[in-house]
Amino acid sequence: MFIGGLVIYLVAMIVIGLFASRKVKNSDDYLVAGRNLSLPVLVGTLTAGWLGAGTVVGYASLAYNNGFGALWWAFGGLAGATIIVIMAGKLRKLAKYTVPDILELRFSPLARILGAIPVILAFTAIVGYQMKAVGYVLEVVINIDGQTGLLIGAGVIIFYTVLGGMLSVAYTDVAQYVLLMVGLIIAAPMALNAAGGIAGLSEVLPATHFEGTGGLGLIGALAVLLPFFMLSTVDQNLYQRMFSAKNESVAKKGALLALIGAAFVMALVFIIAMSSRALFPGIPADLAVYTIATDLLNPFLGTVLLIAILSVIMSTSDSYLLSPATNIVRDIYLRFINPQAEDKKILFLTRLWVVILGVFAFAGAMWFETVLAYAMVAYTIYGAGVFFPIVASFFWKGATNKGALASIIGGTVFTIIWEFFVDSSLKTIYVGGGASLILLVCVSLMTKHSASENVELFTNKEEKKVVKEEKMTVGSETTV
Repeated sequence: MFIGGLVIYLVAMIVIGLFASRKVKNSDDYLVAGRNLSLPVLVGTLTAGWLGAGTVVGYASLAYNNGFGALWWAFGGLAGATIIVIMAGKLRKLAKYTVPDILELRFSPLARILGAIPVILAFTAIVGYQMKAVGYVLEVVINIDGQTGLLIGAGVIIFYTVLGGMLSVAYTDVAQYVLLMVGLIIAAPMALNAAGGIAGLSEVLPATHFEGTGGLGLIGALAVLLPFFMLSTVDQNLYQRMFSAKNESVAKKGALLALIGAAFVMALVFIIAMSSRALFPGIPADLAVYTIATDLLNPFLGTVLLIAILSVIMSTSDSYLLSPATNIVRDIYLRFINPQAEDKKILFLTRLWVVILGVFAFAGAMWFETVLAYAMVAYTIYGAGVFFPIVASFFWKGATNKGALASIIGGTVFTIIWEFFVDSSLKTIYVGGGASLILLVCVSLMTKHSASENVELFTNKEEKKVVKEEKMTVGSETTV
């Protein structure tokens, strides 16, 4: 039954990709869906793009092992998404393509180049662990080799992302979000009931599961919260969707509704993972949600949940694959190598880089043992690299170009060195994120704004001045 459902699902995704590809007329259609996404489509693609293997595998494994400790992950992500809601109108008004676009507009061209590096590294890694999660699904359910399953998932993801870009990503995301909601709404109450309800969980699960940090301790809990918070706040994957909205109003409403939808999904995943721990205490934590589908639900409902899991993984994979390809073409090639490139060439190169990065992501998926470990490294590289400069762009007019450059370089370098070359119990996010913040603040306080900066554009002073003048003009006309 699962194989039949899987075939139907994969065929449907490819058909949607082919349909979307027919609507792609230029690079704007491919990269930002012609900046014409309606509210329902925007809500679906924002929510599905934000959730993925990090949620149904990484977050679920935390809930399985640490109970309430996983809520720090959820709070971090939702807090970051709340900031995006606040910034949504401004993001759409900027009408850019990437996070490095914003760095150049606020700071300098060099900030754009440097900012593209952690984005490309982190997003390729994120695609890799999504592919790894697809391999889990196929290995657990139909007992095929995990690497073969990973290869199948990678092939489909790359194929329909290449075809339609943001158009195919957006419309497949809507379908996949609906599938996810149906699967989780069915599974969560059934899993909780099988575990004996809240009372049953409290009797079976370790007492630490119900502590404020789930046994992680404050330092450990913050190490879970911060990477996802930093990623969510400046997530280019979400920004690219904001840039694709029909207008500022749609962007604001879409961001708010997506935040609500994401909170609901994370609550359902938490319930399923906690129930899974009570019902199946000896399984690998990464399989917490999968096991509910295979060992608790009947074959039909289990298939629905498994396809829902697969769909949310796919929805995130295509988004994070398109984003770094956009960085390479727009932030490096088009901006500094060949500014006069024809639109057809831009479109071709973006599709080519989707394939290349997809291959790198596939190769990297075999590096880490668990999805959670892979996710935390990816989130930390991205957050430490660009979180503070992007947030400062919108909320601190004292941030300078030199401060931003120091922050990007320091955060990225310290993160990579500490994660891969230093054996320490101190979490990488404290080292990389701390270095990024300290360098941004200290260097900015010691330097002046450069001629390349556009502080006024981000502080709204120009807008307020125009509005004030318009009000004065209207008042004068009324008096006359």
